[in-house]
Amino acid sequence: MADSIDCREAHARLQDYLKRELTNELEAEMRAHLDRCRPCFTQARFEANFMLMLERLPRRCGCPEGLRARIVSILRLEMERD
Repeated sequence: MADSIDCREAHARLQDYLKRELTNELEAEMRAHLDRCRPCFTQARFEANFMLMLERLPRRCGCPEGLRARIVSILRLEMERD
């Protein structure tokens, strides 16, 4: 199988690849690209480790109340416009 994914496409598909949301064929093409392209492999490894770090954060971290109130206010204004 020829590696038909270039760096631009690999970057665009990276999140889907890391979440295992690609078809078997696209996953194989991504793996082939990452095997031969050191910069993309390094980026993929960084993002995989970052995602793992985020998953391990305690769930009790929340949005500060002031920020939450501003977001709700903005959303209400947007809903009123529609």
